[in-house]
Parts: sequence; C-alpha cells; structure tokens
Amino acid sequence: MGEERSTAEIIAASLATCLGPNTARTAVRTFADRALARRPEDLTRADVPALLDALRPMLRTLLGQDPADLVLAEIRARLAEPPARARRA
Repeated sequence: MGEERSTAEIIAASLATCLGPNTARTAVRTFADRALARRPEDLTRADVPALLDALRPMLRTLLGQDPADLVLAEIRARLAEPPARARRA
C-alpha cells in the first residue's frame, strides 16, 4: 500500500505541472510560511483556502488570470475529495 500524500504534496504536485517541481515545492513552502506561519508538513485541508488565496496573485502574474484560476480550481476540487481511506469506509 502507498502512503497517503500530505496536503502540501498534493498542492505542490498540482502546481508542478505549470511551475516545475522545484518551484512548486518552494512556492508551497514560502506561502505556507508567509500566509499561515506554518510549515508545509503541518498544513491541513482547512488551510487550503487561505493558502490558495495567497498563491493566487503570484500564479496570475506567472500564468495569466484564467490559467491561474483554473489551476486553483483544480487544486480545490482535488482536495475536496475525501482521502482514499475515508472513501473505502
């Protein structure tokens, strides 16, 4: 069985498609610290809205408004799904 990925890992993986893996991890780490004063490994699903709101201006600058909003919506949808263990119950 594979390990369940953390919230930060899921967000970074989603961002990696447009930013690259290293930049995506750095963005999650930087904005988790600046916006939430938390380490990426301590992020919970409840932190996602605030983190994505903090990432939005940077993503809009790098990707443009519509692509950035699409990426953020995809992350929200992905994290709205219950974790794999909860779905099997």
